Amino acid sequence: MNQYLKPNVDKLKATIKHVVVLMLENRSFDNLLGWLYADEAPYDRPPEGQQYEGLNYSLWNPLSNVDADGIAFTEKVPIEKNGEPKKKWGKAVPNPVDFTLPNPDPGEGFRDTNYQLFHHYTVAQQYTPPALNMGFVENYQKAMLYSAFSFGDEPTNPRAIMKCYTPVQAPVLSALARNFAVCDHYFCSVPSQTIPNRDFVHAATSTGHVNNNPVAICDAFTIFNQMQDAIDHGRKELSWGIFGNNVSSSAQDKDGLFGDDHFSLTRLIMKQLHDARFNDNFSTLDRFGELCKSGLLPSYSFLEPTYGGADQNDQHPPCDIRPGEQLIADIYNMIKQSPAFEDTLFIITYDEHGGCYDHYPPPGGAKNPDSRNPAGQDSFTFNRFGVRVPCVVVNPYIQPGLIARAAGDTPFDHTSIIKTIQHCFGLEGYLTERDKAAPDLSCLLTLDAPRKTGIPEVAPLAWEKTGSENKVNELHQLIGSVMEQLTDLPAPESAGLLEYIQTSYNKLFKSNE
Repeated sequence: MNQYLKPNVDKLKATIKHVVVLMLENRSFDNLLGWLYADEAPYDRPPEGQQYEGLNYSLWNPLSNVDADGIAFTEKVPIEKNGEPKKKWGKAVPNPVDFTLPNPDPGEGFRDTNYQLFHHYTVAQQYTPPALNMGFVENYQKAMLYSAFSFGDEPTNPRAIMKCYTPVQAPVLSALARNFAVCDHYFCSVPSQTIPNRDFVHAATSTGHVNNNPVAICDAFTIFNQMQDAIDHGRKELSWGIFGNNVSSSAQDKDGLFGDDHFSLTRLIMKQLHDARFNDNFSTLDRFGELCKSGLLPSYSFLEPTYGGADQNDQHPPCDIRPGEQLIADIYNMIKQSPAFEDTLFIITYDEHGGCYDHYPPPGGAKNPDSRNPAGQDSFTFNRFGVRVPCVVVNPYIQPGLIARAAGDTPFDHTSIIKTIQHCFGLEGYLTERDKAAPDLSCLLTLDAPRKTGIPEVAPLAWEKTGSENKVNELHQLIGSVMEQLTDLPAPESAGLLEYIQTSYNKLFKSNE
């Protein structure tokens, strides 16, 4: 089977009426899917002779250490399966499965990512050396010394960054990857953290920013604005919506297509979505479920997980991954049971790697979104992609077990989602040089007719709340600082921060009505 697939835009236009994207938080490809084809038969090898860029036991990272005599040496820290039985001096050592790994949260900014990939915090921009991905353990050790304490966390064993989840521990994502398509050469757009990568999935640029700070608001024209322009010029068949359950509302507008009050990170960070005319384009996942039942999904739906509080399910470390698996299952079942299932392309991905280990070097050759302003924050020229993240794509026109890679020199990245939407709905033009160059996902639609059988059932694991769901992390602090800038309401340090975010968000977007 050929894995390097050429685009099939005609097939995309003919078969897909709805694109749904669920973007979760801060997991690398290897962290969740590296062991996908390393289990016992029938999943001990990729199907139909395909290659899979997964994990194997030859992979390791160095850790500077000192022996009992005080002599320095470099320890080889091997890759391992989360919870894998271990022995020391011939005796079994407890190594239970931990669904909150990595705990505490690793470093994820631009400089941290440089260290993880190149073993240096600063690298040349024009002639960047090859990435070896050999700095994850030592960077995790360093990151715990300066960031773990700021969130009240105690440092732990830095070797734990080399533990990756097995398909048994992430059964929903794994089942969908094995039964539809997994893109094992899909990269986040910026070798850094959440906000710039979410900017790219919406606008194909982060306007020069590579870190969450000091600027977390992007004023770029988004794919939603591009769709709205088409609607305003007569394309009344098009629609878009952004859905999330970050806050439940008792005042949901059942009469409108959307309409609800809840926190949306997308709206907060993308300034061109602040306009009051877009208020009705934001709603809850409950409303998304109703639209699935009726078959009246928007042309493009972007889904947000819950980023904090008792119901956190975004999988942001050290959040337990099982609530996020439940979220994936819930959305999949909504779509699968919808009359629009055959017409819907469901894309599951993650904004960035979050400091989690991945062995595959990100390629260079990325297009700078704005060639007129080549150097951005930290002098980065946006000429290389970020670390691999999971991307699983669901539709019955996809043959089961497809391991998909884009033909040509440019791999899939977050702007491939934008390109897919533009091609699917015949939108004119492009947002930046990045989405102009990106391959779309039309090549995944490999079947002539939709599958009627072999559509899997998924079963997430049960879990009990661990307390990690209420942890305040760097993303929460960042959101608090943005709300403080926009509303002049002072943000609390930690206690009450999540409540402050919702209250100030409501005031901000209620005031624009």
